[in-house]
Amino acid sequence: MANPHNSPRLKAYHPYINDIKLIQRYNAIKAHTAVKLEVTEYNGVLRINKNIFVAKHSTKFRMLSHLDWAWYEPKSFAHAIETNTVDSYYEIMLNDVHSDPNVWKITDFEMELKSFYAARVNRASLI
Repeated sequence: MANPHNSPRLKAYHPYINDIKLIQRYNAIKAHTAVKLEVTEYNGVLRINKNIFVAKHSTKFRMLSHLDWAWYEPKSFAHAIETNTVDSYYEIMLNDVHSDPNVWKITDFEMELKSFYAARVNRASLI
């Protein structure tokens, strides 16, 4: 008889995440970090530590108040979370070949939006 405590359904459980894809993303990152991650499901994306959003269907993430999604590798992403260097990791991964190119048709609108979001969290000096 199979042990009910070894059920795959129990291993995939997380109290604040209902989507199995997001749980898989979370487990991939959590496997490489020793720090406790504060995670929630937010509008179909995984929200880590209230300022990092991880996509559901691709290995991409973005920071709060940023518009562009960057590709990540779970092991190096977990290391960036542990060492509190996610901002610099985000900037590096934006230039990675796996990240989508940042090509806007209306560059004035892009700068307007990025400035607006940056001003909301007091990081306007970085634009």
